[in-house]
Amino acid sequence: MLFSTLFFTYVFLPLLLLFYWLPAKSKPSLQLWVLTVFSLFFYAFGEPVYVFLMIALVGVNYLFGILCAGDGMSEPGTKKKLLLALDIAINLGTLGFFKYLNFAVDNINAVFGTGLAHVSVVMPIGISFFTFQAMSYVIDTYRGVTKVQRSYPKLLLYISFFPQLIAGPIVRYQDIEYQIENHSWSAGQINEGAFRFTLGLVKKVLVADSCAAAAAAVYAAGKGTVVLAQWFVVIFYALQLSFDFSGYSDMAIGLGKIFGFDFPENFNYPFASKSVTEYWRRWHISLGTWFKDYLFYPVLNSGGVKKLTKNLMKKKKRKAAKIVPTVIALFCVWTMTGLWHGAAWNYVLWGLYYFVMLTLDLVFLDDVKKKLTPRAEAVFSRATFLIATFFGMALFCFDPQTYKTGTFANLGALFGIGCEKFADIFTVSSICNYAFLLVFAAVMSVPTVPFIWGRLKDRFGISPAAERIVKTVISAAFLILATVRMAGSTFSPFLYFRF
Repeated sequence: MLFSTLFFTYVFLPLLLLFYWLPAKSKPSLQLWVLTVFSLFFYAFGEPVYVFLMIALVGVNYLFGILCAGDGMSEPGTKKKLLLALDIAINLGTLGFFKYLNFAVDNINAVFGTGLAHVSVVMPIGISFFTFQAMSYVIDTYRGVTKVQRSYPKLLLYISFFPQLIAGPIVRYQDIEYQIENHSWSAGQINEGAFRFTLGLVKKVLVADSCAAAAAAVYAAGKGTVVLAQWFVVIFYALQLSFDFSGYSDMAIGLGKIFGFDFPENFNYPFASKSVTEYWRRWHISLGTWFKDYLFYPVLNSGGVKKLTKNLMKKKKRKAAKIVPTVIALFCVWTMTGLWHGAAWNYVLWGLYYFVMLTLDLVFLDDVKKKLTPRAEAVFSRATFLIATFFGMALFCFDPQTYKTGTFANLGALFGIGCEKFADIFTVSSICNYAFLLVFAAVMSVPTVPFIWGRLKDRFGISPAAERIVKTVISAAFLILATVRMAGSTFSPFLYFRF
């Protein structure tokens, strides 16, 4: 089931709100059961078989959470370490079977010339998200940084809660532990939640889907043989992905607030960044935090890396001792990040590309920027960031499933390889047809509206009550606009569903 459908907006959500608010005064504890049942129905609506896989996986992690729990004070024993390793293996094994098995078969056939057949398996929607969320719970109980949840229904709600189940944010258990144990909601939360939900809905159905249509039209005009068309396809795709994914996160956060949960922010205007490093602190924040806490720091603090650092220090290579461990950890993180996004080599290349870009930021570009004047540094930073980001998006955009000419052919076309011309009348005409959309999306991809709203609040002294009224009116307008668009559009899933 998709958030951006009339069925969800006008059938599922109203029914859930009705059943959720009915026991609000008499039996508040029933509200959590209502959320759990509706969340399972939400997932089963699209995955009637795999909902049982998710329920079973929650059961496995519930058991391992109890068995692995540490006190946070002393080093866990060997038994708990082995149990934690087994839990991680089960989660990653489940993810690997459904997501990477046929990718592995294809590569074995290509390398060894074998004729292994594909396994008939369909990847469950959202499995990359809920397996990572389940692992984070068990790892945190092992580390003693969060309490064990001994109620299976409450843990099931934590992992299966429908707003964040399919495409994040990846919520840490300690982020909502108190809200599960002491569940409540307020009128202010509902108002803010409705605004965030309708904002995300508009970002998805009006902006992201329009950018998708623009990318398709420009590519069709250029037919993969016009350089200008290739670059504008990437630009429109980058805007589509940004509004699509941040729109989903807005909807998830908004729905969470409506039902009394505060999820962490997942996007912070990434295109306002001045470097690739800053960009990845603003884009898909919950995934970056997950890899930082559960892979980057463990690699950085591993015995082998510590020994390497010690040896470099003995040889008085202080700069190398500072940089090399970080580079090793970044390599591990970005190889896994690429694989997490998809079972295809363009995603692996995308991950390795960002490893190189982040390493350059760390080793080289920071020193270059320090030697420039403030104005020159600002221009250099923005230019290098945008070029690096759009090429990174090209690796993501030109996947072989969507573009049959292949990833490398389309990447080469960005630089004129295999192209017939730089521009033609058909490409220019197609781009001009979407010029307003391009400008609008570009302006909205940076914090223009928050800046203007902040100035208006300061200028006119808008009170919190007045702000709630304004947001209510805007939410109603957003809902009307989105409804008109949804009524006249075809099925358009969120891009991150396939990851």
